[in-house]
Amino acid sequence: MRFIQEFGFTVKIGQEEAHQRWLAENEEKFARAHPEGTHYLGTFATVFTSDKQSGNYRSFVELDSYAALDRLAAAAKDASSEFGRLNREWSAFGDYDLNAPWSQGLFKAVVDTTLWDPPI
Repeated sequence: MRFIQEFGFTVKIGQEEAHQRWLAENEEKFARAHPEGTHYLGTFATVFTSDKQSGNYRSFVELDSYAALDRLAAAAKDASSEFGRLNREWSAFGDYDLNAPWSQGLFKAVVDTTLWDPPI
């Protein structure tokens, strides 16, 4: 099974360059620290979109199962792990104002999705 988890977020005003530097210095380590069954695909700046409330950045993680969601959550909760430490450092750049644009989605590969044609 294959999933893509998407996180859309906004960086605090005045922290764009520091955020970019942090990713340049830490993105490779962050990718390696992801738990089994997950693969960090990267963080991307939004060039254009029709969605105006999903944030200027998107991070994408590939998951091999629903269980990978639990492993990801457990790794994030563990502040002593490399993943937990880096996740906490990185999250300092986020704008958590309730009005700041953000998004979250989970997408399942079409070939793994249960589909059927309804009777007409």
